[in-house]
Amino acid sequence: MAFRTNTSQQLSFMDSASGLTAREQKALEDSWAKIFADDIFPAIDEERFRVLYSTRTQSKFNTPVNICVGALIIKELFQVSDDDIVESLMLDIRYQYALHTTSYEEQP
Repeated sequence: MAFRTNTSQQLSFMDSASGLTAREQKALEDSWAKIFADDIFPAIDEERFRVLYSTRTQSKFNTPVNICVGALIIKELFQVSDDDIVESLMLDIRYQYALHTTSYEEQP
């Protein structure tokens, strides 16, 4: 797998968080996900992981490292299984918000 940093942090037109009601948006902003998204996620340095990936550009690109590391941090914080964190990322807007993936069509 070839390394590529995660540069897609901008919200898209089809962002799943944009369809929330004002009450839901407030609950999301008051949750742990807001703190994680603002303070912890941006501090994950993807460049430190570059050496673990192929230098061949013909290889398939990696899942963004900051999403993988962020998910592992959340997994340890909540002491959930691998399956639970993957399922939560697919179905729970808080996990998507915390890991900046609300604009993704399909969760990594």
